[in-house]
Amino acid sequence: MREVIIETEAMSRFDTAVDTVLDADKAFSAFVLAYGQAGRGKSVAADRYYIQRGGAYVRVWQGWSQSAFLQRLLFEVRGRNGDVPTHNGNRCKEIIVDLLNKKRVPLFVDEADRLKIDRIEDLRDIHEMTGAPIVLIGEEGLLGLLSERRRIWSRVAYEVEFGPISASEVAIYAMQSAALDIPPELCATIAKKSEGDFRLVRNMMLLLEKAAKAAENFTVDRKMLDLALSAHSWRRK
Repeated sequence: MREVIIETEAMSRFDTAVDTVLDADKAFSAFVLAYGQAGRGKSVAADRYYIQRGGAYVRVWQGWSQSAFLQRLLFEVRGRNGDVPTHNGNRCKEIIVDLLNKKRVPLFVDEADRLKIDRIEDLRDIHEMTGAPIVLIGEEGLLGLLSERRRIWSRVAYEVEFGPISASEVAIYAMQSAALDIPPELCATIAKKSEGDFRLVRNMMLLLEKAAKAAENFTVDRKMLDLALSAHSWRRK
């Protein structure tokens, strides 16, 4: 099975939103919010954009202090040159602002719902001083976190919701990743059973590909799908 990324509707909206705020003048730059349940493709979309078009990407660790967060952000803005800095939080912020004023790039903060609101305020400070777009990626709790501060929420120009994978997207992913031909009605069953979670769909494809190779038939029928579904509880947590 091949590792592939399919172009979903949410990914296209994400790319457009980030492009728009990045291309805008400094005064019209803004925050972009990408949110949705786990397994909906948010991190994949952000990581793909970052790899293809650049920026700075931070994946939040649980319990980060101000210094730990800004040290990591500075490390990424610098382009991973040298060791992770040991400056205090305020000095890191000053250096980040200086670097972004020289070269404005988007800042991607994944699992941002893990951050305390004061770290979002740090990002707002950086945004205000540089106009660098701030792209926050997280689960639905991120909406509540941002709504606590009007001065932050008012800077969110785009909200991109990553919903469940559709039946048509299941069909595309099956063909591109495993050369599986799955009828529309069975794709709908997979989308429903997985509750739209890309990770669970991927796991189903692994089982279906194995069964297809054994049967020497890459057209999935109901019997083949039922056998794959019976091999796992497919419960999301």
